[in-house]
Amino acid sequence: MQLLTKKIFRPLVFLFVLSSWMFVVASQPSQKSSSPIDFTLQSVKGDTVRLQDYHGKYVLINVWATWCGPCRAEIPDLVRIRHKYREKGFEILGVVVASKPEDVKEMVNYLHIDYPVLWGTQQALAQFGEINAIPRTFLLDPKGYIVEDILGSRDFQFFDNLLQKYFPEK
Repeated sequence: MQLLTKKIFRPLVFLFVLSSWMFVVASQPSQKSSSPIDFTLQSVKGDTVRLQDYHGKYVLINVWATWCGPCRAEIPDLVRIRHKYREKGFEILGVVVASKPEDVKEMVNYLHIDYPVLWGTQQALAQFGEINAIPRTFLLDPKGYIVEDILGSRDFQFFDNLLQKYFPEK
């Protein structure tokens, strides 16, 4: 019995330590960008969207997938935050990864996502550094540089507090 416990317990401890270490590594946000982000992606509606067309605005890039519960949970708050800051020079672009087109379209309708949702590509996402977990959200300044890198699901209050740094109340 003790031998069986050792054979099972040690590998489980090893896996736990390894997975904890991987979570910590995956939770480390990337550094701010040294060059502006630029991509051209197709939207789920079939339009071509160029990030360059949003220069002059702060742009929140939200990387998500349909099967990701935390991603789905934060989308209604992203819709609300867009409505609050849109007239101040702010936009959101959703970048969906590893999801079936029919699931994405259904989710866009169900969650009333009114900002552009784009099909993510490896080439476009590589500019953001290593993305090991989603949701992952980046705030780009008006010139396209990453100024904020957010790992995990956040709520309206978090995004509102964050954006107040860039859009102070007058």
